[in-house]
Amino acid sequence: MALINLVADDTILLLDELFGDLAQITRVNGRSITPEQVANADALVLRSTAKVTPALLKGSKVQFVGTCTIGTDHLATDYMDANNIVWRNAPGCNAAGVVDYVIACLNHAWQTLGIDPRLRTIGIVGAGNVGGQLALRLQKAGFNLLQCDPPKADAGHPDYVELDELLSRCQIVCLHTPLTKTGAHATENLLHEKRIKSLAKGTVLISAGRGEVVDQQALLERQKNDHDLHLFMDVWHQEPNIDKSLFDYCHCVTPHIAGHSLEGKMRGTYMIYKDFCEHFGLDSSHQLDRLIPQPDLSSLQVSPNKTAKEVLAQACGSVYPLMEDNARMHEGNDFDWLRKNYPIRREFSSLQLQGMTNTDTTTMMIGLGFDILHETP
Repeated sequence: MALINLVADDTILLLDELFGDLAQITRVNGRSITPEQVANADALVLRSTAKVTPALLKGSKVQFVGTCTIGTDHLATDYMDANNIVWRNAPGCNAAGVVDYVIACLNHAWQTLGIDPRLRTIGIVGAGNVGGQLALRLQKAGFNLLQCDPPKADAGHPDYVELDELLSRCQIVCLHTPLTKTGAHATENLLHEKRIKSLAKGTVLISAGRGEVVDQQALLERQKNDHDLHLFMDVWHQEPNIDKSLFDYCHCVTPHIAGHSLEGKMRGTYMIYKDFCEHFGLDSSHQLDRLIPQPDLSSLQVSPNKTAKEVLAQACGSVYPLMEDNARMHEGNDFDWLRKNYPIRREFSSLQLQGMTNTDTTTMMIGLGFDILHETP
C-alpha cells in the first residue's frame, strides 16, 4: 500500500514512532499553515494553534483532520462535515496535565499567600474532561467544591449551581470551559465586566481554558483600580499576539501550557493515531505505554514530620516547579517559542511518595494525583 501523505505540526510528539511506517510526513508550522502546504495531503495532524478553515481545505485532497488536543474551536467542523472530511480531536488527552497545573497554582497560593485550599470553597466552571477530573481529584483530597456547567444542568445532572451563585460563594475560581460563541450557553466573555467587579476581594482566579472566556480588559481595570485579586493566567486573548499589560497584576502567567505534560502530548498523538488508522483501514499496532519514557525522578522520600502544606510543596516542586514557567514568560520570549521549546514536564502520577505516615496528608496527596508507596508493617 502506498504511503499516505500526512501534513503534521512540527511540535507533535511521536510522529515518526506512530506514523512513520504508515505515511510520508511533511512537518509544518501549524500556526502559519497554508493552502499550498496541504493541497496534496491526504491527512492533517495538528494542534490548536492551527486554524483549519474552509480556505485552508478548499481544493485539497484532505480527507482526515486530527487535532491532538481537547478543543475544536480552531476547526471548521461544519465545513468538514458538509464536505465529507472526517475530523477527530483527542478529548481528555491533556486533562491530567491541566489538573496538575491547577493544583500547582493552589499550592503556590497556599505557600505564598497563606490561602489553605482545604479551608476554602473552590468553584469549577465547566465540568467536562478537565473540570470533571479536577473535581474528582479535589473531592478525593477532601476539598470543598461547587461546580457550574449549564449544559449538564439542563440535561438533568444534579449538584450544579448557577455561575453567579458560584462566584459569590467561592474564594477560588477555576475556569475550564471550551470557547463557544453562539447558543444558549455561549462562553465567550462569560466572565464579563459585571461579574469581574462582583468578585470578592482576595479571590483566586485560575484561567486555564480559553482566553476569550474572560473579559481581559475588565480584569485589567479591576486590578489597576484595586489590585485585590490573585490571578493565575495561562490563556489569553488573541494568542500568540497577547497583551502583556496584565502581567504585573498576576501571581503567575504562562503561555497556554497548562496541559503540556509529556504524557498529555503523547496521549493526544496516540488518540489521533488510533483514529487515523481506523479511518484509513490500517492496523494500529503500536502501544502507548511502551513509548512513554521513565521519569528522571520516580520516587521521593518524605519526612514523616512534615505538614500537609510542606509535603505538597515538596511534591509539586519536584515534579512541576510552576514558577519557572512564570519566570520564562517574564523573560520576554516569543509566545510560540515558549510553547515550542517547553521543557519536559511529567504528570504528578509519575512520582511515588515514600515515607508517608499521616493518614489525612496521605489521603490528600493520593486525591491530588500522586502515587503513594504503602509501607508494609
